Amino acid sequence: MRYSKQRELILNILRNRCDHPTADSIYTEARAIDSTISLGTVYRDLKVLEQTKQIHSIKTTDDKLHYDGDIRKHSHFVCNKCGNIFDIMAKPRIPSILKGIGKVEESKCVYYGTCKGCQ
Repeated sequence: MRYSKQRELILNILRNRCDHPTADSIYTEARAIDSTISLGTVYRDLKVLEQTKQIHSIKTTDDKLHYDGDIRKHSHFVCNKCGNIFDIMAKPRIPSILKGIGKVEESKCVYYGTCKGCQ
């Protein structure tokens, strides 16, 4: 993968945020720093960053992909009412039954419910 100044900008934005922004939010922040960046570039670079496992994406109840620059193993909790995404910094447990099926190389665990603020 070739170096890209704009891809580096997007990665830095994600690594400095913990609110799991959408591509549109990332574009707005990136555009304030580099007025030449396009929304298409943001989408393409997010796809490359995810394919190269430098970021993660989370699909939520708003049907938008949200992005996470923290690639440590962790889960997420998505509030069905307010849409907030919370990091659960516990390594997800892989069910032992999967050992008989095959080798797990990656997993994503997202819990959906109602956060304390919305209860």
